[in-house]
Amino acid sequence: MMRSMWSGVAGLKTHQLEMDVIGNNIANVNTTSYKSQATGFQDILYQTVKSGTGAGNNLGSTNTSQVGLGSKVGSIYTNIAAQGSAVSTDNVMDIMITGPSFFVISPDISGAEQNFSRDGSFGIDANGDLVTKANGYYVLGTMGEGGVPDGAAVQRLHIINRVPVTNPDGTTRQADIMPGQATSQSYFKGNIDEFDPSLEEGKGLSLEVYGSDGKKYTIKFALTDGADDANDTYSLNLTSVLNENGDSVLNPTTDIKIPLVYSKSDGKLVSAAGNTAGTYTLNLTGEASAVSGLNIDFTHTTNYAGSSASHSSSMYGYRGDDKGLNQGYPNGELTNISFGTDGSIYGRYSNGQTIKKGQIAVAEFNNAMGLEKVGDNLYAASLNSGAAQIMDITKDGGYMNSGVLEGSNVDLAKEFTDMITTQRGFQANSKVITTSDEMLQILRGLKS
Repeated sequence: MMRSMWSGVAGLKTHQLEMDVIGNNIANVNTTSYKSQATGFQDILYQTVKSGTGAGNNLGSTNTSQVGLGSKVGSIYTNIAAQGSAVSTDNVMDIMITGPSFFVISPDISGAEQNFSRDGSFGIDANGDLVTKANGYYVLGTMGEGGVPDGAAVQRLHIINRVPVTNPDGTTRQADIMPGQATSQSYFKGNIDEFDPSLEEGKGLSLEVYGSDGKKYTIKFALTDGADDANDTYSLNLTSVLNENGDSVLNPTTDIKIPLVYSKSDGKLVSAAGNTAGTYTLNLTGEASAVSGLNIDFTHTTNYAGSSASHSSSMYGYRGDDKGLNQGYPNGELTNISFGTDGSIYGRYSNGQTIKKGQIAVAEFNNAMGLEKVGDNLYAASLNSGAAQIMDITKDGGYMNSGVLEGSNVDLAKEFTDMITTQRGFQANSKVITTSDEMLQILRGLKS
């Protein structure tokens, strides 16, 4: 048999395989985060027809004469470094990576088995875990306010913690609830007019705060002239503590009176309950203990006689400190999930609070082209890729975008051009076989 025939067969096989790769690329032109592949050919073994010789005294050197035995596929490499275009989805759960990183995905709830993906089509399952939409695999990262340190031990991201909640009609449902925080600071601001007639019976003042149980309470006071003849001493008396239903929760035996003393020369506060710092800590028992420990600041109050004929005090209570901090907040229900550019996951609650629930981790490799494709837009680490390096995506300048996905990086113009050259190569190799066959037919005809 002629060597050219087997060379043609080898050429047909390699071009068939290249066509398989091209066909797969075109089939995945709209596959999320698909990375195109390309085929590399190599020549096969050579048969030496004549060995080369070195130069002599009277003759020059001669080259080796070799006949090749066709071609073979040397490599099928993945163009993993080329970024696919951004495809807008307007779905907050769709996330695109910009940079060389990969999401860390696991089919195992423990996260022991790890795969890697550029496909950020995520959703939340019935248990509140962040998972891939296609197959429900777990997206891995770290939980809590901390970030993703290098080499972090990643875990599934449990971002919605559903608990039973009783509705006003008595039915129950599942919801993610954020416990409220008690108001720890408050202050009174304004002026006490010594000629205010309402001070004789007690001028009503109120202060709305949040208790340690996350519910709203109203603390009511009566401001009096101190039951003496001095025009610089007053008393703020606690009269009741009402819950959100308007029922009093104050122990009837509680008797709290906060003496306020002002300077006769400039009307500024001198002391509150004997404290020259001008603050008082409210301590209560029983049901009212939910607001116990509230620090009340009186330093923003003054004592001047009003200029108007009506003479009215303008003192009011405010929740939080004078900078608006430590106001506390009620219990809240999760209303929204959002993602930061570093992969941080934030939960927005109905009480106006936003907390960081966790952060998506990413992995990088010394040789990302050495990753093995395992289907479902997933990759597996190999000896050639090296071990996964878990990190924060911003470490190498990368970031994440919410509401978009990475498209395929298949270049159709290139694929169609490769298809033409592959077809021509296949035709040429088939022609080699038919021509070799014709030559063999001629040789057989010599005998007859």
